Amino acid sequence: MKDILRNLIKKGLFDILGANLLNRIIGFASSIVLVRILTKEEFGLYSYADNLVKFFLLFNALGVTAGILQFCSETRDSDKKYSYFKYGIRLGVLFNFFVSLLILFYGLLFPLKLENARFILISMFLLPMVSLLFEAIQMYFRATLQNRYFSLLSSLNTFLIFLCSILGAYFFQAIGVVLLKYIAYLISILVGVKLLKDFFQFIKAPKLLYNERKNFIKFSMVSSFNNAIAQLLYVIDIFLIGILIVDANEIASYKTATLIPFALNFIPLSIMTFIYPYFAKNHSNKKWIKDNYKKLTKYLLIINSVISIFLIIFAKFIIKLLFGSQYLDSVYIFQILAFGYFIAGTFRIPAGNILVMLKKLKFNFYLSIITGILNIVLGIILIYKFGAIGAAFSTILVFIFTSLLGSIYLNLVLRRGWDKTLL
Repeated sequence: MKDILRNLIKKGLFDILGANLLNRIIGFASSIVLVRILTKEEFGLYSYADNLVKFFLLFNALGVTAGILQFCSETRDSDKKYSYFKYGIRLGVLFNFFVSLLILFYGLLFPLKLENARFILISMFLLPMVSLLFEAIQMYFRATLQNRYFSLLSSLNTFLIFLCSILGAYFFQAIGVVLLKYIAYLISILVGVKLLKDFFQFIKAPKLLYNERKNFIKFSMVSSFNNAIAQLLYVIDIFLIGILIVDANEIASYKTATLIPFALNFIPLSIMTFIYPYFAKNHSNKKWIKDNYKKLTKYLLIINSVISIFLIIFAKFIIKLLFGSQYLDSVYIFQILAFGYFIAGTFRIPAGNILVMLKKLKFNFYLSIITGILNIVLGIILIYKFGAIGAAFSTILVFIFTSLLGSIYLNLVLRRGWDKTLL
């Protein structure tokens, strides 16, 4: 047991877990302070604008960060890693520049349900560019197993965003949160470039062959589409509440209820962050993947059960303590989403990540289409009938659906091997 722990420490598991835990604590503390500093209406307006930007970023950078992680993890050739990294950044920057222009034009020219959120939305238009550069560097560190650099840079960025967001909110309200966030990202990017000791090798990296570029784009785009549907689960609710209810206070309450359950996804995501490159390296070893997936599910089942039960029982106390009595209308939503975390964190996230690693793209593609339609239809029906609580029910129903199909399909693949009759 000691040897196993020593090996995991050496490989950086606890660097990642520690950094992600610290990041989530800081990020969550930031959310609590923002809720306390901003008025409920102002927080609702900020959440509405931020949610609109997330819609534009559903196909963020055409998925190049996923491509960088996958192809840089697979190849053992250092020059080829640089080439994939360079190509991914160039493609992603080009696409996100277009996205930034769309956000700007939308903010300037199109009507908004909450008109007071317009200037906040316009100020966010360059976030797709700076966030992409930061995330690409992060993915390169993950793919090359530089877990300490990944953890260090991630923690620095989270702390800077926390500090800048609080200062911005205190002095300039919601618009200050956005503007100072740019400073946090720019500092993080500069530090990341500094940590890339082989940065000049990256600049001089040879051009990828046509088939290599084609495979990279294909994987990235399908991953982007699948990720877009996954992210849609987290952004469609506020969007529909904004359309069907048109109340900044209602949006603020729902957003507040999501903060803890959604933030807790860091637990399975941290583990997947660590193990993904190892699974990618063993992508043709059926037994290895099958055995380790079973262990992963077993441990997550225990951990997430304890967490979800605790949140459901003490929901009222947690909401009142952290966010204040004005947010007690979000208790039931909080409890529903706490159960949703158990489903997503135990089944949906691990199965989905491993299927991506195995390049089961067609299955993910078809599942994403079905999930997207189901998510929108359920959201409209349940929000119209039950309000914000209906949005929470819609979310967990989709979690259950995707978890069930994803887990069944993954187990089928692992039993039958890489049979091409499977999608």
